Amino acid sequence: MISTRPRIDAKLVARPHRFGYFAGHHPALPADMSASSKGGPALVSGHLFTWHMTDKMSYSDGHRTTALTPDTEMVEPCGGGTGFRFKIRNVKIDGQADVVHVRGGGSHRISFDVLHDCSECGNAINQVIIGLAGQDRAQASVWNGKQRSGGGLKVVNAGTYAEALAEDNPGPAEWVNVSCDLVVPDEPGLYSVRARYAQAYQGRLMTAEGRAIPQPEYQEALGWWKVDRPEGPGPESTIGTIVVEA
Repeated sequence: MISTRPRIDAKLVARPHRFGYFAGHHPALPADMSASSKGGPALVSGHLFTWHMTDKMSYSDGHRTTALTPDTEMVEPCGGGTGFRFKIRNVKIDGQADVVHVRGGGSHRISFDVLHDCSECGNAINQVIIGLAGQDRAQASVWNGKQRSGGGLKVVNAGTYAEALAEDNPGPAEWVNVSCDLVVPDEPGLYSVRARYAQAYQGRLMTAEGRAIPQPEYQEALGWWKVDRPEGPGPESTIGTIVVEA
C-alpha cells in the first residue's frame, strides 16, 4: 500500500564504517591509465600524475574499468529480459566531473541522474545502491521505489516495519537527481565508484525532496552488493573514479 504521507518515523542508525580492502578484491584502474607496476607517470582521462603501486592495488584490473563520458550512460540490465532496471548519467563527484583527483581520503559527495524504468520488476520494492569496487558491501542506497522513478515522494508500506520513502510514478518514468556521500580510504590510489540494483524491503530516497526528511541507512539493501555477483559489481557498473593522490 502506498501513502502520500510526507513523514516517516524511523530511528536513525549510525553511518556505515569505512570499509577496507580485502585479499582478492582490489579496486580497478581506468581503461585509459598506463603505468608500470613499479609506479610512474599515468594518464587518467587526460590528467597526468605520478602513481605508485601498493600491495592493495591490482594493475591487472587496469584494462577493465572506465568512467562515464558526458554522452554515455551506465545501464543496469534486467535479468534475461530485453529491458533494463535503471540508467545513470551526469555523474558529479564533489560538484566536478565523474573522475576527480583529491588529496587524502574521507567523505566525498556524489550526485547523478537516475532513470528507473523496470516493467519486469512487477510489484517489488527496488533500490539503486552505490559503493567502491573491491568492498564487501555497498556504502549507500540512493533511490527506492517500484517500477518507475519520478512522480513525487510517497511512503511505501506505510505503518509497517518496512515503511520507507519511495517513488512509484503512475506515468512514464522520469529522470531524477540523487546525491549522497561516499567514503574513500586515505591510502593513495584509484577507487572505482560503482552502482547496482537491490530488492530489499527498504532503501533511502535521496532526491532533494527525500533528503529533506531524515532517513536511516538500511543495511539490508547495502548487503546486496555481492548478490549474484561474487566479486561485486563489475567494470560495466562503473559510474566514476576517485583518485587519491599522495
